[in-house]
Amino acid sequence: MKLSRLWADILIVLIYGGAQISSLIPAVIYKGQNLSASEMMMKVIPYMIGAFILASILVYFINRSITNETQLERLPKERWLYTVMWIIAGFFMALVAQALMNMINIYVLHQPAESQNTTDIMAVAKQNPLFIIIISLAGPFLEEFVFRKVIFGELYEFIRLPRWAAFLIAGTLSGLIFAAAHMDFDHTLIYLGMAFVFAGLYVATRRLIVPILAHMMMNSFVVIMQFTMGDKIEEAAKQMKSTAQIIWHLLI
Repeated sequence: MKLSRLWADILIVLIYGGAQISSLIPAVIYKGQNLSASEMMMKVIPYMIGAFILASILVYFINRSITNETQLERLPKERWLYTVMWIIAGFFMALVAQALMNMINIYVLHQPAESQNTTDIMAVAKQNPLFIIIISLAGPFLEEFVFRKVIFGELYEFIRLPRWAAFLIAGTLSGLIFAAAHMDFDHTLIYLGMAFVFAGLYVATRRLIVPILAHMMMNSFVVIMQFTMGDKIEEAAKQMKSTAQIIWHLLI
C-alpha cells in the first residue's frame, strides 16, 4: 500500500491520539464495579501498553508506505558510523538541555522544580513496572514520529526562509505543541529545549532513528535514576535551590 505524505501524516497523528485515549476503554468496560483509583489504574495499563505497541507498529508501516518524502528526507543520510555517534551525543545533549532549561525554569522563572507529569508517570511505573514499555520505548517512538517527523518536518518543509530561520520557527512551534501535549505547562521551557535537541538531531542526520533512540535513552535514564535514587535526587534538588536562593540574596 502506498500513501501520500499528507494522508500518512493524518493517520500517524490519529493513531497517536488513539493510543493516548486508549485508557478510556477499561473505564467503560469496568464502569460500575466501584474500583478504586489504584485498581482502575492496574486495569488501564495493559490496554495502554497494547495500544501503544500496536500504534508503533502501524506508524512504522505507514511511514514506509509514503511516496513523496520531504526535501529533508530526500537528502543524503548521515553514514551509520556517525549516526551512532550522533545518537550517543544526542542522549547527552538532551540531558544537558533538560538540566539547563530546568535551572532557568527554577531560578529565573521561579517555577516548581518537580514536574507533576513526571511524578504521576513514575508513580504509575512503580505500581506496574510494565508501564516502562510506554515511557522508555513506545512513547518516545511515537512522539518522534508525531512531533519531529510530522509537525516539525512539515513546518520545516513549508517555511520558505533560510534553513536556520525555518529551523528556529519550526522548532519553536513544534516544541510548544510537544510541551502542550504533556500537559505540564510549568515546565514548557524544558520540553522546548529537548524538542530543539531532537529536531536538531533529525536535521543533522536526516535519520529519524537518531532522535528516536536518543529520546528512548534519555527517558530510560530518567526512569532508572528515579527508581534507584529518587529520594536522593529530590533532596539534592532542594539543597541546590536553597543554595541558589542564598547566593541570589547576597548578590542583590
